[in-house]
Amino acid sequence: MKTIKSLLGTLLILALFMTTAGVAQEGHYYTVTTWKIQIPQDGSRAELNDLMKEFSEKVVLKNEKILSEKVMHHISGADLRDLVITTEYANWNDIDAASTRQAELMETAWPSEDERKNFLKTWNKYVITHSDEIYQEMPELAKK
Repeated sequence: MKTIKSLLGTLLILALFMTTAGVAQEGHYYTVTTWKIQIPQDGSRAELNDLMKEFSEKVVLKNEKILSEKVMHHISGADLRDLVITTEYANWNDIDAASTRQAELMETAWPSEDERKNFLKTWNKYVITHSDEIYQEMPELAKK
């Protein structure tokens, strides 16, 4: 009798998950990176924009795991140093896959290690700090 109750309980739980799995729509995942940037004396806003454009063209736009990406800068308030990059992925696993693909694309874009180091060194002179977050959308609350 105890075995039958356990089996029935397990089947009930499985049935619950199976019926709700088909109804619920899983939302896309987003990474949000907030960079605190500065324009150093040996740099310029134009150079920073060129670096971001170069990275986007050589890496982001070629990364099949990235569904979309938005780059935004803070335009109002006391601290205008924020640069926010929101990247969209179809699912959780694509975040890791996109990271792996990014490393491959960077090696293609800047074939020698010296070229990659030089690009990153130039980028880093603009960076004070950054933070990373991961979010999942709630499709049932989306404006359509």
